[in-house]
Amino acid sequence: MQAVRAIFDGQDIKLLEPVKTHEKTEVLVIFPDEESKFSPADAMKLLRGSGRGAGLTEKLLKSRREDIQFDRK
Repeated sequence: MQAVRAIFDGQDIKLLEPVKTHEKTEVLVIFPDEESKFSPADAMKLLRGSGRGAGLTEKLLKSRREDIQFDRK
């Protein structure tokens, strides 16, 4: 997961930092309260665990096993 700074102008979200992917991908947008601003590092800490129940660890391990099998061929 990566966090980048952006500006919402009321209609569009404009990134202030480069993103490492150009593929179409799902994103999670967080609007901080006006009295508290979050740094990207703080936002990542708040999001930690947000994928619970999605079986992400199992999917990662399965993918890694498939990579190892592919590399051995």
